[in-house]
Amino acid sequence: MFESLKNGYIDDLELAVVEGGAKVLVRSSSRVGFLDFGVNAKRLNFLSSKLRAAGWTAPEINAKTHPDYFIQNYGKL
Repeated sequence: MFESLKNGYIDDLELAVVEGGAKVLVRSSSRVGFLDFGVNAKRLNFLSSKLRAAGWTAPEINAKTHPDYFIQNYGKL
């Protein structure tokens, strides 16, 4: 769980270990509403950059890989 400093909004972060521990699925989501102005993508990209630095394969979330998310949160790709 993450709480924004400014408005106190709560976001949930979920991790699921699958395929015998060979893969970790992640999800970050706002508890209220569906727009987050890119906060959840920034959070997951921060985590994935740390994992990549440690040798994991952790792709970045961007407008090409998740176009619907970026259209909803930024109004464009």
